[in-house]
Amino acid sequence: MKKIAFKIIFLLILLFCSTVKVNAVEFNVLVISTDIFNICDNYFCFPEPSEIAANYVIQELDTYKRINTVDLTTVRAKLEEKPDLKVSTQSMLKTFEQTEKIDFSVLNELSKEFGVKSVIIISSYAITDRSATRRDLWEVLEVSSAFKITYPFNLTTTAVLTDTVNDVVMWSGKYNKTVSDSNGFFLALNQAQAASHLEKIKQYYKNNVSKNISQNVRLRFFPKGVRTIEIKKQSESDEDKPIFKPNALEHLIKQPFVDQMQEESEEDLIFTF
Repeated sequence: MKKIAFKIIFLLILLFCSTVKVNAVEFNVLVISTDIFNICDNYFCFPEPSEIAANYVIQELDTYKRINTVDLTTVRAKLEEKPDLKVSTQSMLKTFEQTEKIDFSVLNELSKEFGVKSVIIISSYAITDRSATRRDLWEVLEVSSAFKITYPFNLTTTAVLTDTVNDVVMWSGKYNKTVSDSNGFFLALNQAQAASHLEKIKQYYKNNVSKNISQNVRLRFFPKGVRTIEIKKQSESDEDKPIFKPNALEHLIKQPFVDQMQEESEEDLIFTF
């Protein structure tokens, strides 16, 4: 009887574990850069900053459990097989790059094609304090090198996490970096100098931008629970004892706090998990 009971308990444990595994929430995410089709499209044949950022974001997200992504090579290959979807995607990405407006109808098509419910769009451009014209970073480097322009440029990267089921933006972030060498120049008089700029950009995206983006994305999918305590002194002789108060943060949902959060929503921090 004991052996039979043990087997039954063991089977129930296995059944419970398998059920938990099946029901575990997973998120499938498509990461796409606005320059995904610009392969070797600049003088230096460097990958575009938005694609560099997207690749590192994919690598970061793949380190998280229950978040699945699609690599850019697979995305390109699939879109090449769907000419109509490729054309509409290119048009959508160009519009977003210029105006930051999102065409959710195209995102819905991409979501169905890749079996996802969330899409991250990443874009980048370079400007100077002397001109507001948006340019590709390596185009700027080529022009700076040709005319020996010495002033630095500002590299802006935008990331947007969209929910393609409800057609809403779940999160967005903007990152700025002044691009120059130690002397304040942004030019490449030889290949070694150009490669040095590329390496700096890669490290910037790998060590800073991609980590911030991926952590914010994870936070939207898996918000951490908050336990709060209230210090309450019973009498002068009693010691301070932390008392768990489950509704201590209830006041935060009141309208003044909501308005404050909306005003501060553009200031995202790097979160540690």
